[in-house]
Amino acid sequence: MYKAILLTVVLAIISCATPSQEPAKVEGVGFFKPMPDEKFIAGSDAITDFWMKYIDAHNKRDIEAIKAMSADSIYILGPDGSELFTNKQQADLLEQWFAAADPKWDPYWAMPYSSVPSGADWIIAGHLVTETVDGKESKTLQMIDGEIKDDKVVRFFVYAAQAPKE
Repeated sequence: MYKAILLTVVLAIISCATPSQEPAKVEGVGFFKPMPDEKFIAGSDAITDFWMKYIDAHNKRDIEAIKAMSADSIYILGPDGSELFTNKQQADLLEQWFAAADPKWDPYWAMPYSSVPSGADWIIAGHLVTETVDGKESKTLQMIDGEIKDDKVVRFFVYAAQAPKE
């Protein structure tokens, strides 16, 4: 009988000590004008790691790895307003760019973020891009804002500025 009373008391204490709660609603910050309800929170470093592998594939000139990490119907907006819509277009442009300017990306900062409530994973990253054309080296700062879904880059936007003189 004492065991039954003790069990009843323990169960009563546990039920009082652990109230049922709905999952906390995640609140984000910021805004995105085309989607007024969208906010943003810090994302996972798994997205940062993925992005670094993507950039490494560019620096290694590994077109097949880049295509494998890019969605078939990737959208890319270049700093000059040019647009690409497929990973084949991306691969063609990169092959030409690699041959003409030997670009090298040196990432100097990155921050993954997620949008809520949609759950999309993004990264915004700064890169120092060095190009060599006809033996002359130039450096550009590029900020890239990219969306990653299911281990594929689905779209990104490139913004560029002249690097300060050293």
